[in-house]
Amino acid sequence: MKHNLLKAFTFLITLTLIFQACKKGGADEPTQLDQSSFDIYAAGREGYVAKYWKNGNAVILGSGSGASDANAMAISGNDVHIVGSEINPAGTYVAKYWKNGIATSLTDGSRDAFANDVFIQGNDVYIAGQEMAPGKSTYQAKYWKNGTPAILTDGNQQAIATGIALIGNDVYVIGERRNLDWLNSITSYWKNGQLFDLADRSVAAADQAITVSGSDLYLLWSETYNNSGQSQTRYSKNLGTPTLINDGTPDVTGNSITVNGNDVYVAGYGTGNGSNVIMAKYWKNGLPVVLSTGPESAFGFSIAVSGTDVYVGGSRDGGANGGSGTAQYWKNGTVVSLSNGSQSALIRKIIVVKK
Repeated sequence: MKHNLLKAFTFLITLTLIFQACKKGGADEPTQLDQSSFDIYAAGREGYVAKYWKNGNAVILGSGSGASDANAMAISGNDVHIVGSEINPAGTYVAKYWKNGIATSLTDGSRDAFANDVFIQGNDVYIAGQEMAPGKSTYQAKYWKNGTPAILTDGNQQAIATGIALIGNDVYVIGERRNLDWLNSITSYWKNGQLFDLADRSVAAADQAITVSGSDLYLLWSETYNNSGQSQTRYSKNLGTPTLINDGTPDVTGNSITVNGNDVYVAGYGTGNGSNVIMAKYWKNGLPVVLSTGPESAFGFSIAVSGTDVYVGGSRDGGANGGSGTAQYWKNGTVVSLSNGSQSALIRKIIVVKK
């Protein structure tokens, strides 16, 4: 199943913005929080608790009764919509939706469930995710419209829904599925509940994303293609012929896609030729921009573009500093840290809104 849903959470700490004094200078050196005519929202987690940051100020989402995580976010007017999960006292993952910090449970807590993406259309809130099928050990891909579930798969296969978007009245959901006798999951999408596969079983589904630009739909998916666990990434516009991101390296993992005018941006990470260090990157029309150079690994999970400014949200491993990982974003390649690295933290979604 999608690996970011299976990672363990770490403990909550108070938000602290600091310089990493012992880190060597260069493109990765943290800088002061960006001050501009834009509000910068970043959602993710720090320690075991879901939270989001607005211009560097943290808002705690998790109740503290169990581990929680924020997987996606949407801004509509003055409202901040965030989805994720939280473990209840019985030890079950509950799919959660927070509007302006107020939590709503999408599932009753009797079976594990996760909310992975959110899309707002008018007054309607669409949320993609998955829930364990009743009486089974398989997940059913589903989405919720204003809290009412629509089930996309039966319980005889493993399936998750990782992204959702609408074009007019058409509901598009991207995710992955695996029949129980298959070795690999494959990337799929659903249009108004009808299933279409984007790959075959020669590769293993890894990450998916979806976005809308005007009336155009963009799907992004990454797949593991060899026994070394290396990934390749493709995107498709309006369900057309997929474009392979080929930057000359053997490992390209795309996690997020956005469009600005005629330019397509993908955020993710990969290794370089002859290097085992995982480097945060983004690709503009397929051309790579390397955001980190080591020695610790770094990851890009979300991308936003405003004018000529490119923001990539993600994380950096603790490395030689001895920390557990830092939630951060890059603005035009310059790092802004949102946590101090004493607890594992990351950014899963970044949004930039004009004030």
